Amino acid sequence: MDAFDSKTVSRIVGVSLRQIQYWDEQGFIRPSVKTAGGRGTKRLYSFSDLVQLKVVKDLGEHGLSLQKIRRCLRHLKESFPNPTQPLQSLRYLTDGDKLFVLTSDRKKILAAMDRQFVFSLGIGNLVRELDGEVRRVTRSEMASRERRGEGKQPAV
Repeated sequence: MDAFDSKTVSRIVGVSLRQIQYWDEQGFIRPSVKTAGGRGTKRLYSFSDLVQLKVVKDLGEHGLSLQKIRRCLRHLKESFPNPTQPLQSLRYLTDGDKLFVLTSDRKKILAAMDRQFVFSLGIGNLVRELDGEVRRVTRSEMASRERRGEGKQPAV
């Protein structure tokens, strides 16, 4: 399993290191691989944590309240603790007041069609976007280490 430190997470998700630290300290989104054990220790996040962080960032940028974002996160954590294939079709919708999860339940779909939605967040697209960003940042960090001579050492 891949683990990402806070600095890498900040670059991938697009939130500040301070914001990541604050969300951890408040228990909003905690790193699932390794929590901070005091000053100077590293937080390590899983890809699932990256998905949650990105969802929070995107929903917050669209003006959703912290309460609604918490509900969305709770659903994500309970339904998909390890995001893989099921997330490809998961989509959150909001009318600015309520948060909806699109499902295959016909009754829920028909009830939701009566509303005017102002924002839609497709989790599958978000996962693909994060995966690409993880690859880009990882390649960039490896190239940077090689330029500094910290890459693979020649065999002796």
